[in-house]
Amino acid sequence: MELHQASRAAGIGVVAVSEHRGPARLHRAVPTLSARLIVSLGAPLEVGYHGHTRTAPAMVAGFMRPGIATPATTLLPRQPTVYAELSPSAWHRLTGVPLSEVDAGGVAADAILPWVNSLREELANRPADDRAEVLRIRLLDQLHRADRDRMAGDALAALELIRAGDGLVSVDDLAQAVHLSPRRLRAVMRGSLGITPKFASRVARLAAAVGRAGAGVASWTQVAAESGYHDQSHLVHEFRDLMNTTPTAWLGEEGRKLQG
Repeated sequence: MELHQASRAAGIGVVAVSEHRGPARLHRAVPTLSARLIVSLGAPLEVGYHGHTRTAPAMVAGFMRPGIATPATTLLPRQPTVYAELSPSAWHRLTGVPLSEVDAGGVAADAILPWVNSLREELANRPADDRAEVLRIRLLDQLHRADRDRMAGDALAALELIRAGDGLVSVDDLAQAVHLSPRRLRAVMRGSLGITPKFASRVARLAAAVGRAGAGVASWTQVAAESGYHDQSHLVHEFRDLMNTTPTAWLGEEGRKLQG
């Protein structure tokens, strides 16, 4: 429990270990306002994004960009992977690279994290049940060695408000909360994070909708209403624009169904 609390305080979110069973298939990333570190302990990762396929043993990925759907990873059999979500502040301390320079398609992790190959080797030699804990410990070690974050505090504060409000807080209210004009807030977020508050809110709202679908609802109409969309067609439009699929097709890809 103390390790999880320390991880959260340092900006390390979900840490997961998985291994795909069955034939190869695509897995679409769910929209998120977190950066990501994904490490394959088997064959290199294959990530499709914006018409291109990127391949690497480990990748770090930033935020989505307007007009480009979330990346799709090819899940291969017997390919164990370890995954960690990182807050913008944790990302910047680990990499020293502004999030505005790395999109959701990601880059090879060893290009900006010189220690990632030794981490990958260590994880591969550990039992599967120990890997998540080892990853948390190693990330905390690297964060403690890193310089203090110098990202714009106003951008991080606004992003946290967007995430906490599931994307439903207006730009005017966000700007007022961080004591900036709406125009200045847009410029600060674009410069630090590569996205505007409006686009970040769209991502947060769809992430909340996907979370509600997974938690159990009677219909997509209910998901749309509870997530602040005008109607179900509005939700479908956002799925198509941000994930390049429909709600029903996404459930089919993931082998899931609504649990009313």
